[in-house]
Amino acid sequence: MDSIIAFFSSYFTYWPLVCFFALVLAGFNLPISEDVLIVMSALIAYEDNSLLIPNYIALYAGIYISDIICYWMGRLIGKGVLKIKFFTKALSDSKMEFLSKKLEKHGFLTFIVTRFVPFGMRNALFMTSGFTVLPFPKFMLFDGIAAIISSLTLYSLVLFIGESAQEGFKIVGIVLFIIIWSAVLVFVIKKIIDHKKKKKIASMQKTGAHEVAESSEVEEMPVKQVGER
Repeated sequence: MDSIIAFFSSYFTYWPLVCFFALVLAGFNLPISEDVLIVMSALIAYEDNSLLIPNYIALYAGIYISDIICYWMGRLIGKGVLKIKFFTKALSDSKMEFLSKKLEKHGFLTFIVTRFVPFGMRNALFMTSGFTVLPFPKFMLFDGIAAIISSLTLYSLVLFIGESAQEGFKIVGIVLFIIIWSAVLVFVIKKIIDHKKKKKIASMQKTGAHEVAESSEVEEMPVKQVGER
């Protein structure tokens, strides 16, 4: 792990920029983990103190802009302008109903809690905020404060525990590797199964249509014969 961190700190001079643009892309629902980038940035800053402030500034700016992108995607989805499935799938009806109720009831507290919940819940909250037309200035205020609290907490925690974080990150890296490849495998298998199901359904529909056509012909035959008589 030391060699990996050393590689980043020695050769990846533009890590803050890479981190910033990666987080901005995450705003478009790409599978980029905010938490992993925060941990990596803190570990690099731990090795190279000169990157302590630049890394965090890049993190916060990327997180904030990413959240704003999600908010406006939610607004566009609500207006029926944005209908691309890749973007809309993050905002399921169940998530939106749940989060809109929490927003209405708890307001700012919903942002604080949700910022500590990964697995797509954050983006869903920001898109729900746009969909339900939460005033943009209020969204910027709520999210800006919540983003500082969550990102600075994790960033400071990793810096504080230092070497222990590196050991823990080894385990996290292995777990993430297994999860990612398992997800890829499940995705491929699911696509194969779905493709076979679609082919089977299409075949059954084709066969059913053919049988209906044949039965219609059979039913028409006596009518024709009666007419002939």
